Amino acid sequence: MSASLQLLHPTPPPMTLVLYAPARDLATLLEARLPVGMRVHWQDSAGSAAALDPHRRAGPCVVLLDYRREPAAASSELARQLQRTHPELALVAVGSTAPAEVDGIVAAVRAGLRDILDLESPTADIDAVLRRAAAVPTSVRSVPADAVHKARLVLLLGVRAGVGSSTLAAHLGVLAQQLGHPGAADGSVAEPQPPSNATLLLDLGQPAGDTALYLNLDSQFHYDDALRNANRIDATLVRTAMTRHPGGLTLLGQPAGSDGGPIADPAVLVQRLRGVFETVLCDLGGVPVRQVPRSLFNSADEIWLVADQAIGTLVSLDLVLKQLEAMGVRDARLQLVINRHEEDGGLSPAQIAERFSLPLLATLPDCHRLRSSANHGHLLLQDAPRNPYLRALTPLLLHLDQAAARALPRSWREKIALALGGLQWKTK
Repeated sequence: MSASLQLLHPTPPPMTLVLYAPARDLATLLEARLPVGMRVHWQDSAGSAAALDPHRRAGPCVVLLDYRREPAAASSELARQLQRTHPELALVAVGSTAPAEVDGIVAAVRAGLRDILDLESPTADIDAVLRRAAAVPTSVRSVPADAVHKARLVLLLGVRAGVGSSTLAAHLGVLAQQLGHPGAADGSVAEPQPPSNATLLLDLGQPAGDTALYLNLDSQFHYDDALRNANRIDATLVRTAMTRHPGGLTLLGQPAGSDGGPIADPAVLVQRLRGVFETVLCDLGGVPVRQVPRSLFNSADEIWLVADQAIGTLVSLDLVLKQLEAMGVRDARLQLVINRHEEDGGLSPAQIAERFSLPLLATLPDCHRLRSSANHGHLLLQDAPRNPYLRALTPLLLHLDQAAARALPRSWREKIALALGGLQWKTK
């Protein structure tokens, strides 16, 4: 067959195209622009993602999302849902670069979609976009199931500055790293292993650099550096450039003294980091909701709201929830962590959770020893590893490392004790 005929009648790629849009007209418009032999299965975007199941079972499936101007917000919501429930699916935004429609394309980029199908493009370019998108899930399916990896992303959002989210993030990060690689299952001491990438602490909180102080680390490679080199992020760069705590935790944050302006959108960077680490814990303590990139909310597996019992904090919690609801982010991923709890400190954690209709994930006791350790440049893990504050972290650690929790028969409290026992901490 001649090259000209191949261009007119290219071999259809082995994929199923499923379009989510509010009306069928876009499917008709797309089929007129697709290579010969390709067809589009339309699904109402108001319907359930379960409609994808028969198409996914039939072979490689590419999901097209309507990112024309008016349906863009609903498509972003659906994209976020699919990124959580079907991370192996290829998602392609369908929109237009025409001046009146370009806002939809911008919304797709902010939602973290990498492949954009421009309706103003010729058939050859549309075909190229679809083939590139289809290649991603095809390659994923060609490797063993246990090699497919996408790290859990958990956002730690302090509802106002000073509620202790950065201190919490530092302790959680170090302990989660240790729990990701404990001793042998029978309790014996494991052989020394090279540093692993179990956990990354992405510190985007304000004031900048606080977590590095709590961990007693001096980093030379910061968040802005990682953004500039996002496409180069791999295990080698992580090992050679990023700062690592003696307990094994990797830290990536902003330099101390950075201003408190909006955070640069990390969609591409976070995607690469989730391919290297097993868990990404992102501290957003002290950052106003309006300054948090939408792509972080969209791609998060869980969002933990950190608060205390103070009346000012509860007012801030109410405001944060209203802002999240306006963004379409108030959903089942939100959970409440009450820090610095005192029995006679006001409303109980259960009452606060009921008042704001949030599931209560953990209650952490007020701990003066925590602050004194920080003032000496230590973690509480070093000075008092049996402190009740650390025991209260168990439900948080369970959510950070669900796979490990299911795999190990011992209780999490025993697992924590084993991990702490393997560290060179003081035991006073």
